[in-house]
Amino acid sequence: MKLIKLTNISSAVLVLQLLLFLSACSDGSMEGRILLTEVPQNGSNEIGSNNHLKVEGARIVALLPGGNTAVNLTENFISAASPAVSYDGENMLFSAKKESTDHFQIFEMKLSSGKVRQITSCEEDCTNPIYLPLGRFAFIREVASEKVKNSNAVFTGMLDGTNIQQVTFSPQRFSSLTALNDGRILSLVKTVYPEEGAPKLLVMRPDGTKLELFYKSDVGTQLCSGAVETSSENLFFVEGNDTESRVASVSYNLPLHSHKIIMEGEKNAFLSLGSYLDDRLLLSYKKTNSDNYILGELNPVDGTIRELYKSEGYNVIGAVLVQAYQRPKNLPSEVQPLEHAGLLLCQDINFLGIESLKNESEKAQKIEILGIDSTLAVVDVEDDGSFYLKVEANMPFRVQTLSADNKVINGPGSWYYIRPNERRACVGCHTGPEISPFNKQPLAVTKNPVIIKNNSELKLTKNTKDYEH
Repeated sequence: MKLIKLTNISSAVLVLQLLLFLSACSDGSMEGRILLTEVPQNGSNEIGSNNHLKVEGARIVALLPGGNTAVNLTENFISAASPAVSYDGENMLFSAKKESTDHFQIFEMKLSSGKVRQITSCEEDCTNPIYLPLGRFAFIREVASEKVKNSNAVFTGMLDGTNIQQVTFSPQRFSSLTALNDGRILSLVKTVYPEEGAPKLLVMRPDGTKLELFYKSDVGTQLCSGAVETSSENLFFVEGNDTESRVASVSYNLPLHSHKIIMEGEKNAFLSLGSYLDDRLLLSYKKTNSDNYILGELNPVDGTIRELYKSEGYNVIGAVLVQAYQRPKNLPSEVQPLEHAGLLLCQDINFLGIESLKNESEKAQKIEILGIDSTLAVVDVEDDGSFYLKVEANMPFRVQTLSADNKVINGPGSWYYIRPNERRACVGCHTGPEISPFNKQPLAVTKNPVIIKNNSELKLTKNTKDYEH
């Protein structure tokens, strides 16, 4: 059945078109169809570099295979974006709003019938939903404060709209959430305070614990999209600079040391990726001298692209295939909401990723814990360079190392937070997540942890057993 894409027609005709589209699926499903976001070209300057879209006039369409035809699935919304398909291939999460004055909320659609239900009812924009195991989902919600502008956070909840809770607490901007097969969430993240940083891929557990670096681009190149995981255990993404754009990949096991360029193009030639059949990819890209993004099928083995679909007057982005997916592992959570702190252990602040500093005059002997507004504490480290902290839960902080006379040696590093009852450990300073810990007991753990609280006084309470509320 051939469907003609029409514009400016009545709602009744659009509904009829959708019913005809669904009837074309002999088993009542939409398996094998491609869902994608179309954004009006007049809003192309607002597209950004990921699927976290809030452009008015955006819509989600379903593409019929074998032809350049599609049907609008979200004609009752003034804007809709970021489709995510459930693991059984039967439902779609998406972000949308019905009126221009509304906030974006998360909705779910039954793909076989087009029936829609609203999940969130927030007073801020909610976007970029993904499915999690056991009837849960994650999404991004605006949480910017007067002090920290333009920040947001990851939230999780049940698909019935209950148990919605915030799981990240750093002054950063998250986008392009991806549920990895190992159960963790991968996100494109950019620090927004105290200054804006380059986007990085960070990974964490669904409860917000163990947030750490997964991949960052080399100096002079910037990540432009989130990552897509394939069955070959490779992850693909878009990155670029002022002169070129490229599709690249890293391996799951060694993401910081396995970078490979798949194909290169002109500046802003590539926008976003989605998984497709047989480890091929759905690529949003521009042809040479083209003024809008179209959809293509990318073969990552030889770097060839086959055009699949283009839409007159729209940019095509954020494509996803409707099919049953492998459900990620369901990771247990160590978070205990009634706890008020978590633990952080570092083995040696003078270990910098290659070797420990040999020159005693270069070694740091203290750490400074920096909060959003002020220094939270200055702590003497042990003779082996280790420290052990009990940190107030859900409080953003950074760490920098100091000499004996309080000169900065390294840092400040990235933003951290500790979830209630979380236990975190690092090998050294700026060592990255791929270095194994030393086979020895740090001196710091032979003593009670130093308590770090969010207050205006520098109060060091070594060897205090209980957290003071």
